[in-house]
Amino acid sequence: MSFFTDLGAEKKKLAKRRFLYLLLIPAAFLLKWLMSLSPDFTEKYYSRKIYPFIMQPISRFTGIFPFSVAEISVIILVIYFIGQLVSSVRKSISHKKWFFFIDFLSKASIVVSILFFLQTIMWGINYERITFADNAGIVVEKYSVDELEELCTELIMNANALREKVREDNNGIMRVDGGFRSLAKRAHLGYEAAQKKYPFLSGIYGRPKPVILSKLMSYSNIIGMYTGITGEANIDTDIPDMELPSTIMHELAHQRGFAHEDEANFIAYITCMSHPDIDFQYSGAVLALEYSMNALYRIDSERYFRLMENYSPGLMDDLRNQQKYWSQYQGIMKKVANTINDTYLKISGEKDGVQSYGRMVDLLLAEFKINQSINQP
Repeated sequence: MSFFTDLGAEKKKLAKRRFLYLLLIPAAFLLKWLMSLSPDFTEKYYSRKIYPFIMQPISRFTGIFPFSVAEISVIILVIYFIGQLVSSVRKSISHKKWFFFIDFLSKASIVVSILFFLQTIMWGINYERITFADNAGIVVEKYSVDELEELCTELIMNANALREKVREDNNGIMRVDGGFRSLAKRAHLGYEAAQKKYPFLSGIYGRPKPVILSKLMSYSNIIGMYTGITGEANIDTDIPDMELPSTIMHELAHQRGFAHEDEANFIAYITCMSHPDIDFQYSGAVLALEYSMNALYRIDSERYFRLMENYSPGLMDDLRNQQKYWSQYQGIMKKVANTINDTYLKISGEKDGVQSYGRMVDLLLAEFKINQSINQP
């Protein structure tokens, strides 16, 4: 009888020791804080050396598999822990002791703590590197509404011109021949071209991965997700073809160590525009146009609607199709996912949370002004 009593005591001690793994979470924050004290040091030694040295082999290895290793792992973990939760609750009720439930929580704390710590040290420290603008030598300034309108006008002209060259389906909507698989094979060409101007975008990583549960992912309105532990750029393949190329390039920017959302969006734009294929160029042009026009709408809605009159019929059809698609996925799951994503971004280092996506426009304006000065006689 005493043996079982001792065994119970040992199990309780084990459960308590498991909770010590939670200390990995503040340890991760401490490490990020230390690296934030010197962005130049983080850039030189972590983002340029340690991160690619570790992640490129991991990404190429997971890239061997045609499916997302991260997604399959998450599905297995969720199923396992749901089973464990149900079992622990049943045992706690039948034995009238909550030890079994506490034991479950202790096991879950180990997994959560280790995953968070690994995600941080294997990728999250990239939040503390110097900015893309500093890497590229781009000076970001304050710009007038007139300058924003000029940028939007230029982007509309470019998007209209590219729209005339893309393929359409039977409904007159832009389509990609070969779908996601074709884009995944060709995506690297945009980075190979862009790294001639931005050499810090170089690197050999695994291909982007299709998400099996893409429909479910659409309900969250999160169309791409990078997993720092497996080095995989995971893509919602159910979204309109117009969005696929720029989404892929955005996640590949994360894969190359650029963690901030506004920078990943801008990198998606420049790599799409550097790509030799029209479908990538058009997707990148529309991405930049939507963010710039949204910024203009917030400042001067009259100018926004006036400029919209210059959209070509094909571009308008694609945007209406995009709006129709996303109107299906505006429910409670989106709100929950948005809150979770916002919290994660702020914890990771995005002070503005999901709002940080809008700061891409500053980089677009800076590049626009540089190109204007170059093209002036």
